[in-house]
Amino acid sequence: DGSERPANTAAVEVRLLGPMALARSGQPIDLPPSRKVRALFGYLALAPQAVTRSSLCELLWDGPDDPRAELRWRLSRIRRVVGEGRRVLTHDDTVRLDLSGCGVDAIEVEEALKQGIAVISLDRCRTLAALFSGDLMQGLELENSPHFSAWLVSRRHHFRSLHAELLRRLAQSVPDDEALHHLEQWRQLAPCDMQVHRMLFDALARRGRVREAEEHLA
Repeated sequence: DGSERPANTAAVEVRLLGPMALARSGQPIDLPPSRKVRALFGYLALAPQAVTRSSLCELLWDGPDDPRAELRWRLSRIRRVVGEGRRVLTHDDTVRLDLSGCGVDAIEVEEALKQGIAVISLDRCRTLAALFSGDLMQGLELENSPHFSAWLVSRRHHFRSLHAELLRRLAQSVPDDEALHHLEQWRQLAPCDMQVHRMLFDALARRGRVREAEEHLA
């Protein structure tokens, strides 16, 4: 299978924060209809290192006759999606998806926030927050794949926390008219977080929107 990728492989834009979408040179790429192919692609895109085939079989299949054959077939579909270049890399019994040079929204957010929210400019926070159009890999829940379901729940919680952190920073730092927009997004994301309710109430009161503030308090 090899371990190197030709330098002329076209870069792909990958959107995972919401419904999965891929594009090359601004043109949408048709995704395979198989939910497991898309789930496998998303999992490998976020994997920090190569994953063993046995781990992938356990992740996505609960007892097919030949899970390794199923895995090979789905990896072949991913190769078609990401182009002729060798981005699906295999070595011994491991698989890795090489997305170097590509833009992956979830990884962009994660890498930016590793620096700490305080050092990120407000414009950059706005750009990162705008990358979220829903839950991670929205709509890619799988039946009869409990290990994948557990992974997806955990990763969604992680990225919701990152989204909330961005919205909190914006709500605390921008004028009330803009802050209200971010606060409402934050409230929908974390309806049990009392801080967002207090900040939303205060922002409405400062703007003289007393009735809305009272309705929210109620």
